[in-house]
Amino acid sequence: MIQDLAGDYMTFMVGVDHRIDFCRELVGTGSAPTAEDRKNAAALKTTVFNGIKRAIEFGLPKSHAALWADPDLGESVLLRARAMSLITAVSADRRSGEPIADLSPSRAWDMATRLDGDYAGIRINYNPDSPRHVREHAQDILYRLGRKCRAGSRGLLIELTASPTRRQIEKTGGYEEARTMVLLESMRQLQDAGVEPTAWAFEAPNNRRAAAALAAQAHLDERYGISVLFCVGSEPDPSDRSTYPDREEEEMATLAARTLGVTGVLIGPRAYFSSLARLQRGLIGENEAIEAIARRFHSLFRIFSEARATSDII
Repeated sequence: MIQDLAGDYMTFMVGVDHRIDFCRELVGTGSAPTAEDRKNAAALKTTVFNGIKRAIEFGLPKSHAALWADPDLGESVLLRARAMSLITAVSADRRSGEPIADLSPSRAWDMATRLDGDYAGIRINYNPDSPRHVREHAQDILYRLGRKCRAGSRGLLIELTASPTRRQIEKTGGYEEARTMVLLESMRQLQDAGVEPTAWAFEAPNNRRAAAALAAQAHLDERYGISVLFCVGSEPDPSDRSTYPDREEEEMATLAARTLGVTGVLIGPRAYFSSLARLQRGLIGENEAIEAIARRFHSLFRIFSEARATSDII
């Protein structure tokens, strides 16, 4: 049974999947991590999970907390999250940057089922101006995965990333304008191809009108019950030692809260990367890392909730 992320339901999903390489970027391994390296990386993901648990103790409603992890190094935290009745998303891709052409809908579905995930989650870089056969192949894979999810009463979570071309930037007059156009056209093409995810996630432009257009596209043509998450802190900052969200995170959480149709935020590695890096180097202890991560998560919840409560739109 899919746990609902839509309507008045506010979701705070933490991404500990492939958006960063825990072995390479935190444990410090090369291209071939050892069994010990993998064990250490999995332990760091557990630290993030324990940060979520601590944030719940601080006041983050358990019913709003969600976890997105990979079925490899993140299997343990996914199972622990399910034991706590948290919402979970299981990565459909096997590794960071895996081409969607290599993705198997059947394997992704089987993995989500084995780990009892509420959602199969996939991050895809899609460009509406890429060659037709490339787009159609991606559409077919996502369509088939979506059908499997619906038939099995699970959700499909698609996180769209955009890398506009030089031509698109020149055409629109700027990078952010081009990125917004690429995201909008990507959503339209996928929807027209019959791809109907239960939830969309993307890094929205820090512009209320453009952000509102993206959220509206997700609900176009009476698409009710669709969740929209804005990504917060997608890029890690190793130098950030604060337990409070930085200005960019705060602005995006506020924008999400005040954009009609947005149901929550997808919290990226900036909220936990520095704490894990310091823990890995022995500069802080496990409990200190958990506490720092938890306070950052809870602060984002508070910022979002307060902005939602004072919004002139919602």
